[in-house]
Amino acid sequence: MQKKDVIYIDVEDDITAIIGKVKAAKEKIVALVPPKRTGVLQSAVNLRLLARTADQAGKRLVLITGNSALSSLAASAKIPTAKTLQSPPRLADLPGEDVSDDEDDVIEGDKLPVGDHAGLKDEDEEEIIVPEDLEALDMDSDAKPKKAEAEPKKKSRIKVPDFGSFRKRLVLGIVGGVLLILFLVWANVVAPHATVIVSAKTSAVDINAPVTLGDSLSNDPDEQTLNTSTQTDKQTQDINFDATGSKEVGDKATGTVIFNNCQDFNSLTVQAGTYISSGGNNYIVQSTVVVPGGSGSFLGCTSAGQSAPVKVVAEDVGDSYNTAAGVQFTVAGFSSQMTATSANGITGGNSHKATVVTADDVKKALDELKQQNTDDEKKKLAAKFDGSVMVIDSSFTTDSGDPKLEPGIGEEVTSGQAKLSVTVTYSVMGVSKDALDDYLNKAINQQLGGDNSKRVYDSGASSAQFTDFLAASGKKPASVTLKATGQVGIKINDDEIKGEIEGKRSGEVIDSLKKIDGVDDVSVNLSPFWVGSIPGNPDKITIEFKLLKND
Repeated sequence: MQKKDVIYIDVEDDITAIIGKVKAAKEKIVALVPPKRTGVLQSAVNLRLLARTADQAGKRLVLITGNSALSSLAASAKIPTAKTLQSPPRLADLPGEDVSDDEDDVIEGDKLPVGDHAGLKDEDEEEIIVPEDLEALDMDSDAKPKKAEAEPKKKSRIKVPDFGSFRKRLVLGIVGGVLLILFLVWANVVAPHATVIVSAKTSAVDINAPVTLGDSLSNDPDEQTLNTSTQTDKQTQDINFDATGSKEVGDKATGTVIFNNCQDFNSLTVQAGTYISSGGNNYIVQSTVVVPGGSGSFLGCTSAGQSAPVKVVAEDVGDSYNTAAGVQFTVAGFSSQMTATSANGITGGNSHKATVVTADDVKKALDELKQQNTDDEKKKLAAKFDGSVMVIDSSFTTDSGDPKLEPGIGEEVTSGQAKLSVTVTYSVMGVSKDALDDYLNKAINQQLGGDNSKRVYDSGASSAQFTDFLAASGKKPASVTLKATGQVGIKINDDEIKGEIEGKRSGEVIDSLKKIDGVDDVSVNLSPFWVGSIPGNPDKITIEFKLLKND
């Protein structure tokens, strides 16, 4: 009797670990005892790997199990099985070898997944007995356990119902029923809608009144105030322009003079800024000087008193103001006895004709700059408002800061053109369409004088005009003239109409509403197409008014 090694496989062992244990076995007969429901041996590939390893190592494998599914998988790998260590080894019959000619459906194990094999009970295993005992295997012989002749399978006359297909059809039927119910609810409760268009006769009411505008005012026709919002944009802009002025420019002649006093025997004072003249040219004294008194007798001045030299500057530019030394000047404000004499001459005067900037040039350039980007700025500011605001185009204004000039007014232009830089603030006002509609409704109702039989169908806000805009000045706010034409007709209550027409046919609705004073025509639109009457829910009814304007 040959010995055998018994290897107990742990649930955590993988195929590599089991192969290692088989190789390490000392005996030629190796009995593998797996735990119940082991996953690693439920793979035909793993079992073939074990069989190949045993062959290469010169060992004979026997799998100890009572599970028929595992026995079938072992048989496919040519590994015999035994129920116990004392039971004889058997090579189980391969599934599908005996195919019945019976036309009845027979569930075959080889068509089941490994998980289904695992679900088979141990007692369902079909044993094939071979003469050799596990203890009597001759490992010196190349003979392998013979496969016993399989007993013929009994024909099964029982049809197994396909519960998966039945379950699928059941679920689809339930889902279809729910969807049908939902569609019927939607089609008969949610979807139905009616739009009733009432053509009403109206008359025009004109609004033409001044309105005060402001970002913090209320919409009050009594106070004639309208709340607005303002958008601004500040831009620093430059413009080059041609200078048109001309004048003589150059240097003024300068020099020194000495004052001679024979006017009085006492000293006299000549103030700075005093004019002295010679040959029709004027010169200006630059500093105050004291001129000593002259000497002589009652018969007259025999020796004039003389001052220290004092600087003078020509009144204008030009070489005509240049003088030689010793030229005598008269002194404004004094008698002819007070004179001035140039010490070393007055020189340095020169001039030429130049183009200069005038005040009129600056005004024209500033006006041109204001108009330069007006249209673009209007569009830019208007885009800052959202669609709920009506822009008051006439409120567009520009405010210029102090301009900067290069060169200044009266100065010579040497580079061909002068340059003007100025910061301009653009602004425009807008009014909420809802606020304007509310204001005009109130204003029209004021004109109606509380007549409850009339209703404002159109305030005229969509076509309102703003003219004669006056920008804010000091404490005075901006103002504008508001013009609009509203439409007023007989008062028809929407809720009362809805209550009257609920559940009625289109013809009944038209006949009923045409009887109302001021109603000219009625049309009814039902949707979807299968709806035949007005819905019973007032929320599903829309009343629209078509105005027949009577100007």
